[in-house]
Amino acid sequence: MMQLLQKLPVLLSLAVVSVVLALCGSAQAFNNFARLINVTQPPYCSTIQGNTTIKISTPGVAHITAKCWHQGKGFGHDSTVARAKLNAAGDGSFVFPADKYPHGPITIRIYGHNASHRDICYLQLYNKGGVAWHEGLPKNPPPAAKGMKLIFADGFTGPLSIGSGHKYTFYDHKPPHGWQDFSWPLKFTRFHSPHNPFKRVGSYLRIRADQKTESTGLISSVHSDGHGITARPPCYFECRFIAPNAPGTWPAFWLLTDNMLKPSIKPCDELDILEGYGGNGPHEPNAGDTFMITPHDWNYPPKLARITNAMLHRDFPYPHPCHMKAFGIPSTWYETFHTYGCKITPRETSYYVDNIEVGHHPTLPICKKLPLFFLINLATGGGWPVNLSRYNGLADMYVAWIRVYQGQTPAGKK
Repeated sequence: MMQLLQKLPVLLSLAVVSVVLALCGSAQAFNNFARLINVTQPPYCSTIQGNTTIKISTPGVAHITAKCWHQGKGFGHDSTVARAKLNAAGDGSFVFPADKYPHGPITIRIYGHNASHRDICYLQLYNKGGVAWHEGLPKNPPPAAKGMKLIFADGFTGPLSIGSGHKYTFYDHKPPHGWQDFSWPLKFTRFHSPHNPFKRVGSYLRIRADQKTESTGLISSVHSDGHGITARPPCYFECRFIAPNAPGTWPAFWLLTDNMLKPSIKPCDELDILEGYGGNGPHEPNAGDTFMITPHDWNYPPKLARITNAMLHRDFPYPHPCHMKAFGIPSTWYETFHTYGCKITPRETSYYVDNIEVGHHPTLPICKKLPLFFLINLATGGGWPVNLSRYNGLADMYVAWIRVYQGQTPAGKK
């Protein structure tokens, strides 16, 4: 979510992110990735149910291993679906027992290698059968929102409310009026358009990136005229989703202070709760279990910017990679669903994954004064080449639910 008005810092930060992600994903950042595996059945991003035959074509590869995240206590666990020997042409198949795996969006990871290269193919599917696991809005508030009041929740069990105007819950561009929409080459596309990227599937909001129509999606809780869902510190925002790990995909959940409606006049704070960078191999981020948490202080006066940046670099090194496994979270943002949260108080801002604090820093000056709103998007680009050709031009992000909490402002505070 980089600002065009600050082009030079953007380019510098993207260069730093490239280096950091390559280092942080060093377990996967070997330059011996190549596209070896192709799924020929079922179609990528399609619907399955029951025992499903997965057909693959991997010329030059003798064996593959298929894995998928399995429901269970706590975080669940990773599981090996199949180990298959392929024929001389590299063709083969295995059966995925969908009824034994989570209902809803799932990702089957297929691993293979030849003498010189290796590959991971991410087969995104929607399981119409399977086992209900962590579905629907939770009954209890998250620990970080203790003492706060729930002011907004959406579990996507009814018709989608996305568009421009007071009758819609979500706006389908970055306010105001799509100002500095940042996805390229796939562009943020309106709900009421022929290439609408949004769809309710079961109890999920699906945001689809489609390379053929050059479309993808963003939702904002505030519209261009300023109406919408905001919360003033102390507050807590959280969202549960699964995102794709396809080359050039750039999913995110983030917050802005609501003075973004006059961005050329006033400084603005941005809190990137999760920025995911998809793709394995040379010239790719090779993120592994890592995503980026990034606070921004945009358009600050020089003196205040120096103070704020020094504070962030001291207490929250920029950019800030979050290694999920380092916090005891065994799966990644593209393997299964996780809940990402941000708590803002007048003193401190904290970030969470599945109710585990993964980082914090002093609250930025504008966040102390103004309400914030949230945005969720499946962007493309972010400094990386976009190539969805292996996946028939498609990549899906599924949002399970969103919740916003707000507490009482201490006496004497605004």
